[in-house]
Amino acid sequence: MAKQKTTIYLDPDVLTATKAAALTSKRTESAVVEEALRSYLRGGRGEAVRDELQELLDRVTQTSDLDEDAALSMAVDEVHAVRRERRAPQVRGA
Repeated sequence: MAKQKTTIYLDPDVLTATKAAALTSKRTESAVVEEALRSYLRGGRGEAVRDELQELLDRVTQTSDLDEDAALSMAVDEVHAVRRERRAPQVRGA
């Protein structure tokens, strides 16, 4: 089945967590969102997923000395760097 492009609006903390999850799991943000939606729709685990996400955000907040804007900027920069790496042609034999 072909995928369709859509636009969604997320709270900044959810978007930040999505970007971080994509980066750490080496997946696209789209794949992270799709997996989360499938999980939610499959098992009615919406509340548990939200709790897990909030717990992750709380842990990150407690262990970081960055303010929210700096953390988001850093996360976005990292996502862009990973995407550039993925687009770069692979060097064979190196």
